[in-house]
Amino acid sequence: MAGTFPTTIAPRALNFSSNRPTNTSYTLSGKRSTKLFASQYFSFTITMPLMTQAQFQEYHAFLVKQKGSFETFDIDYPLDNQGAGKANTSVLTREAHSIGDSTIAVDGISASQDDALKAGDLIKFSGHNKVYMVTADVNANGLGQSTISIEPPLQATLADDESVDMNRPTFKVALMQDDILYSTDASGLFSLSFEVREIL
Repeated sequence: MAGTFPTTIAPRALNFSSNRPTNTSYTLSGKRSTKLFASQYFSFTITMPLMTQAQFQEYHAFLVKQKGSFETFDIDYPLDNQGAGKANTSVLTREAHSIGDSTIAVDGISASQDDALKAGDLIKFSGHNKVYMVTADVNANGLGQSTISIEPPLQATLADDESVDMNRPTFKVALMQDDILYSTDASGLFSLSFEVREIL
């Protein structure tokens, strides 16, 4: 791994894509056959704002250090989740879960909290590289317990009492290309954009 993405300057835009490989074929009679693969990964294009040469060189050096798509690095999701429990740092899994599970029992949410997480929020489990999307609003009972529906299904097992990152999860990513393209102009301002994909 080659570090954490610099935060001196915030990206101007991140264009996200959720990738779920499928294999689809059609017979001559028009019948459709599909096969869904277990994997899912996020990819995104990062576009930086215009930068001075001094600002640009920090980011360019970091990207060169990645050796094309060889290394991996961490980048934090830049937006807050919409759930009311996003600031909670004590949410834990309530039991062990197996690969393929799509509902995760948790506790440690504030008692009787509605909308602790909202559909579309992103979460991560301790020890996992994968970031998961919440697919239904999450409400807690009087004991602070709930069940989180996620997509894709678990890519690795979960033990009891593993922590749940409820906000701005960290993606482990790699560059999708081996070349780094940038441009500059007569005023000495630099523009830079590049694509990354989640590493599972």
